[in-house]
Amino acid sequence: MDQDLIARYQSGGDIYASLAATYGASAADTIAAAATSGDETQVNAAITQAKYGNPLDTSTASILASYSPSDWLNNATNYWSKQAENVGSNSLMNILKSPAVLFIGALALFLYLGGLDYLRAKLAKLK
Repeated sequence: MDQDLIARYQSGGDIYASLAATYGASAADTIAAAATSGDETQVNAAITQAKYGNPLDTSTASILASYSPSDWLNNATNYWSKQAENVGSNSLMNILKSPAVLFIGALALFLYLGGLDYLRAKLAKLK
């Protein structure tokens, strides 16, 4: 980077003003400090950090360690209660939709509406 470009990144420069308007004065100051080195890689890293923030920790161990015991208990309780809810509602619906239950229900309705008397009358006519 030449001195003119470095000066544009410093306070009072047009690039600094644009960065301050977009990311804030603190981020623009950090980028200006990186620009004084003259290394474009450091400037790009400072802009990336201003734009996206610090990278997230992707270590499984540290993510799991960040949960408190009460978080673990709440998550486990919520998970298992949701599973029990699903099993209960799915089981009831599966039972009600089974062919045997539908047949028994239809037979009970038939008998309740006088189907047994109807069958007796039909059998009496056959004899």
